[in-house]
Amino acid sequence: MRLKDSSVKPTGLHPKLIEALFVADELHRKATGKELTVTSLNDGKHKQGSLHYVGQAADLRTWALPRPDLFTTELQQALGNQYDVVLEIDHIHLEYDPR
Repeated sequence: MRLKDSSVKPTGLHPKLIEALFVADELHRKATGKELTVTSLNDGKHKQGSLHYVGQAADLRTWALPRPDLFTTELQQALGNQYDVVLEIDHIHLEYDPR
């Protein structure tokens, strides 16, 4: 797994989000043969109340994925219902959100 650039800092992350990122990286490598790129963690601008700001959300690059929709479904199934995995227009939003 790699970070998009130096603005993406892996500090203050919830341990469950870290676990999910490793699962996502493994699935991404199986799907593409390439490592996953994380484009945002607790940096950048997100909607008010976003779990990004408390280290419970990440955005994932979709460029290398032949079927981002299938990857999103597979990742959601692998992680279970304590996570939300949402395919956005240009990335996948992943968050640890236990109910």
